[in-house]
Amino acid sequence: MKCFKWTVVALYALGFVLPAGAQIRFGLISGLNLANVSLSPRDFEDDFNFSSLTAIGFGGVLDLRVAENIALQLEPMFLQKGARFDVVSHELEDGEVNLYQNIGKARLSYLEIPAMLKVAFGAGTAQPYVMAGPMIGFLLSSKLSGAYQGIDNEDSGTFDEEFETSLFPLKSIDFGLAFGAGIKIPAGNSSIFIQGRYGLGLTDISDERNIDDTDDDLFGISLKNKGFQIMTGITFPVGQ
Repeated sequence: MKCFKWTVVALYALGFVLPAGAQIRFGLISGLNLANVSLSPRDFEDDFNFSSLTAIGFGGVLDLRVAENIALQLEPMFLQKGARFDVVSHELEDGEVNLYQNIGKARLSYLEIPAMLKVAFGAGTAQPYVMAGPMIGFLLSSKLSGAYQGIDNEDSGTFDEEFETSLFPLKSIDFGLAFGAGIKIPAGNSSIFIQGRYGLGLTDISDERNIDDTDDDLFGISLKNKGFQIMTGITFPVGQ
C-alpha cells in the first residue's frame, strides 16, 4: 500500500512539473455513480446484503496533454458512494437477543480526485480513448436512512442518522484505482466527452482502531467502495 500511495503522489505532482509546452484544457464533468461496497470476511454475508445505489458526481476537469495522443486528466469532484443494504441486526434487550431487519441506504459523500492517464486513438472527428489511474477521496459526510422491522417481535420504525452513530467509524481517506474508456467530440474550440469507468476501492473504509471488539460484534469487518461511473463533460483550451 505504501508503494501505491507514493505512485499516487507522483502522478498528482506530475501535473505541476509538466513542460511549458504542454497543452492545457479546463472543463466541467458530471454524471452518475452506480455505487456499491464489497464486504469481507464472507462469514458475514448471511446477515449483510448490499446492492447498487444510484448516486451523483460533479466537478471540474484539468486536462494536460503531454504528447500527441497522451494526456494526464485530473478530475476533482464531489462524488457520492455507498450502497443499498438489507441487514439483520442483533440487539440484546433484558437478557434476550432480538433480531431486526434493516433496509435502507448508506450514502457516503467524498471529495474525489482521480488522476487518469488517458490515451486516445485515431485521427477522426470523434476520438475514442482509454484511461486508467489512481483515485484519492476525502470523506465529507456519511448518512444512513431507512426502516427497521422486528423479526421475532413487533417493533418497527425508521432511521436517518450519521453512519458512525449507527454502525462504526469510517476512515477519512479512501484510495482506489479507476479504469475505463470514452469518446471525445470536438465542438469548435471546446470538446465534449462521455466516458464510463469502474472505480475499485483499495482501502478498508471501516476504522477498526475506534471499535471495541468486546462490545461490538462488527469488529473485523472490512468494507471497500466500488462503482461504475457514467460521466459526461466539456473542456475548453487555455489561451485560445
